[in-house]
Amino acid sequence: MSTLDNRTLIQSVGFGDEKMYIELSTKRVLAVPYSYTKRLEEASLEELKDYRLIANGIGLHFETIDEDISIEGIIRDFGNESKRINISVSADFLDKADQYAKEHHMSRSALLQKATMKYIA
Repeated sequence: MSTLDNRTLIQSVGFGDEKMYIELSTKRVLAVPYSYTKRLEEASLEELKDYRLIANGIGLHFETIDEDISIEGIIRDFGNESKRINISVSADFLDKADQYAKEHHMSRSALLQKATMKYIA
């Protein structure tokens, strides 16, 4: 995958307790754990905030810790822009969800996402 055709750029970066939040020009937000790299994980908040955009927003350079990360690398390493979660449910629940999803020509993941969004919307 290219750097999202060089159209998706970093707009802003926010820093939480365990993750940094990278807002993209698509208005999506990548939640990147500091454990993504050893240097990020060991950096102080002050060191993390000492960053600049690389090439108009295709990546970040953290000045104090001399670390570079890019949108392309993050997406490559995490698979895509969506957050992944792990939940524990019974096998019976999964069997029912799989059957329903199959009957409605969708994946289990799509079913759970649709059901969740309907419930919380």
